[in-house]
Amino acid sequence: MPDAGQYGKLLVKALEATKRRNYEYAFELYMQVLKLDPDNEEASKQIRALTSQRGKELNISPKGGFFKGIGSRVMSTLKGMTKKYDEEIIECEKYLWNSPFNVGMLMRLGNAAFAAGYLQRALANYKAVLETDAKNLEAIKAIGKIYMKLGDLQQAARYFDVALRIAPHDGEAARFRKDIAASATVGKIEQAGSSYRDKLKDKKEAEKLEIEAHLLRSEDDVRKALSIKQEEVNANPNDPRLHRELGDLYLRLEDFRNAETCYKKALELDPADYFAREKLGDLQVKRWDYRIKQLMDAYREGPTEEKKQAIEEAKMQKLKFCVEEWQQRVTQHPTDTKLRFEFGNFLYQVGNLDDAITELQKAASDPRFAVQARSTVAIAFRKKGLYDLAIKEFLKAREPLRMMNDQNKEITYELARTYELLGDNEKAKQEYQKIIEADYKFKDVAQRINAL
Repeated sequence: MPDAGQYGKLLVKALEATKRRNYEYAFELYMQVLKLDPDNEEASKQIRALTSQRGKELNISPKGGFFKGIGSRVMSTLKGMTKKYDEEIIECEKYLWNSPFNVGMLMRLGNAAFAAGYLQRALANYKAVLETDAKNLEAIKAIGKIYMKLGDLQQAARYFDVALRIAPHDGEAARFRKDIAASATVGKIEQAGSSYRDKLKDKKEAEKLEIEAHLLRSEDDVRKALSIKQEEVNANPNDPRLHRELGDLYLRLEDFRNAETCYKKALELDPADYFAREKLGDLQVKRWDYRIKQLMDAYREGPTEEKKQAIEEAKMQKLKFCVEEWQQRVTQHPTDTKLRFEFGNFLYQVGNLDDAITELQKAASDPRFAVQARSTVAIAFRKKGLYDLAIKEFLKAREPLRMMNDQNKEITYELARTYELLGDNEKAKQEYQKIIEADYKFKDVAQRINAL
């Protein structure tokens, strides 16, 4: 990453230009810095401060831009743009010059920056969203995710706490907050090292923390932790959180019956407990996984067609359960794109292509899932015989991929196969050649080229 200090002169000039109210020159300078270093923290913050200051002086409404014609041209460009993040970011900046309080565009810039890995750039824009829309749930959660990536768990927790105050049953925010709490517990103990016992007056508490820090390392650790957690439950029998945590420990031991009892008790104490409901669903998935593992072990010991069929039937039953379970989760949390992505994949695996396409198209709005979601949509279209639509989705799917990595090779291979099915052998050959230039031995590409 370039050193932010090397752009010091440009940043100083930009600040001076802002003070003189020479906003256009300041904007150009910040854009110069961000072109050279797209994730420059200072420039990312100051360009938002600049456009905001200018917008207030010009009385630009949050609902629109000052120069409508320019904004319309930029919007037209964006509508026709595929996910080339650097280009998308530049076009968003152009739009925000004239409409600095446009929440949708700030979010779009933030999402593009996040997808490109420009975390400071994304952070500045998500925070700018909150200046206009303080309760914007997606921006708040995005900021929390960025702080997690940056390793600042305290700040991340703060934003996910805010998200949960706004939307108490938001599953995504709840899961991230839970992960932070778990990481923080272990992190504090590891940081304290061997001297932490000296700081604890209660020896029993020290032993408890020691077990928690090594919770996942052995079955013996889990059993010790379970004993301690049971004592906590006995002391606070009406706390649903403790019953859930006890259930988690039983689940580690694959004691499904006791885990289920604990989760049901948590739900009995708090019928609105989303965590307990979700854990009961996850428990059933793990039961199916355990059953499938048993069947596979039996097959390896003595392969038969009957045993093989039993494995396939169990896998399909698990998938059908997941479809029903994730349908409920998506209904309860319609804005959670991760759930939609998972739901869409389950639908695809059971052969419900139409509904799978619908869910995955929605999930593709999230940069985290866009590539894989569009790729699966493309394959679904191909299975339905809609080759032209499949090709369009494959092309969209690989747009953000700048290198011919394994994912790009896989998508390009499927694209070439689709061209073959469409009867366009020349384009199929061109796509296969792209793969061969990077990996001659990938699948059967060499044979397919020779056959065309």
